[in-house]
Amino acid sequence: MVETPEPPPTLADPRALLLGYLDHNAAAVLRKLEGLSDHQLRRSVVPSGWTPLGMVKHLACTERFWIRYLFAGEDVDFSWPRTAEQEWFVAPEESSADITAFFRAERDNCARVAAVTPLDARAVRTTRRGGAEEHPTLAWILFHLVQSFARHAGHVDVGRELVDGVTGR
Repeated sequence: MVETPEPPPTLADPRALLLGYLDHNAAAVLRKLEGLSDHQLRRSVVPSGWTPLGMVKHLACTERFWIRYLFAGEDVDFSWPRTAEQEWFVAPEESSADITAFFRAERDNCARVAAVTPLDARAVRTTRRGGAEEHPTLAWILFHLVQSFARHAGHVDVGRELVDGVTGR
């Protein structure tokens, strides 16, 4: 596995840092799946039951929710996966190529929105945090996605090590 470098430590632009780390973490998740068979991509090795392919699907759904639905206010079709639990489930007819393409499409959409939108722009829809409904800023949403992708990249790293002993950043 070839490591995806972090943004350079001299980078000070907040947008470039947020997008750079989001790209870094997303690439790490996909890189950790390289070389796994279809069976290994769909098999859970942890008690909670998530699978590597299910993690990719979950991250794509997460990005779709925060960027397209909440921030941009799009009427996103949530008939698939319908519930938070189903976004982790990979049906037999869902190919790894289709789920990876879905993930990449949501990543591309996020990059397009973030490239032209002020970081202090507020989401069209509200989210409930700490009991109050708020319109989060794009900066907050991007940072939320960075930490979520980083946390889940670590999960995938542990899962990969349990599957075949491969480790790496």
